[in-house]
Amino acid sequence: MSNSGTGRQIVIALLLTLLVFLTLVPILFMILSSLKSNAQILGDFWALPSPARWSNYGAAFNSIWRYVLNTVYYAVSGSIGVIMLSALSGYLFAKKSFPGKNLLFFMMLAMMMIPSVLTLIPSYVLYKNMGLTNTPWAIIISSAAGGQVFGTFLCRTYMAGLPGELFEAARMDGASEARVFAQIVLPLSLPILATLFIMQSVGVYNDYIWPLLTIQDSSLQVISVGLTIFTKQFGITDMGPQFAAYAISSIPLLLIFTFGMKYYIQGMTQGALKL
Repeated sequence: MSNSGTGRQIVIALLLTLLVFLTLVPILFMILSSLKSNAQILGDFWALPSPARWSNYGAAFNSIWRYVLNTVYYAVSGSIGVIMLSALSGYLFAKKSFPGKNLLFFMMLAMMMIPSVLTLIPSYVLYKNMGLTNTPWAIIISSAAGGQVFGTFLCRTYMAGLPGELFEAARMDGASEARVFAQIVLPLSLPILATLFIMQSVGVYNDYIWPLLTIQDSSLQVISVGLTIFTKQFGITDMGPQFAAYAISSIPLLLIFTFGMKYYIQGMTQGALKL
């Protein structure tokens, strides 16, 4: 390898290292601050905590654990609904023929161009009239319905690349369509379904406006809104527990990416974004 090529790789490595460091600085600051008192944070916020105040995590956990559990429940339930609907509709659009299939698919794609803020008030009125506001169903149903269009697009694109010979062979052996879908399509589509699950879960976990609008009961609230309630509770008087709450609330997302990153990468590289 030439010296110019080696130098170019060194420069790229240094730039990537710098970008990673800049990305991790806020996380490092959050963790360090979560173990400090107000005097330590305001006096020298880059100094190591001395002594470390682990009690901040206990105070934070006692205040936000309900919000975390609620959000995980909503995210998992809504994501499962999106996966079920998207996998079925994606398979129909990819491997079945029916009148108006392409027109219907492009009409679904056109819905992705509508900003969600335009449908916020009509959606609220609809859920209010159905009696679903201030219930878990307001979050679960909206997440399942809202993520289905993009999920159908991903599943249809991915499943279109699956070999049709497998399905024909299964049908010749007497397999029903339900068995073909459950035992062939779903196992082969695991990477894209895992990708969809992660993307949908993160979207529900980070959503703020819709839960704030539809949920009034604090015991049913999500973590994004719960953190603002928690912050107002402590205010400027004690920032350590606030940073500890931020750190605790990020754990479910870290677990999702830790155990699902392998399938997430496979889904994104094996046709998830191919047209």
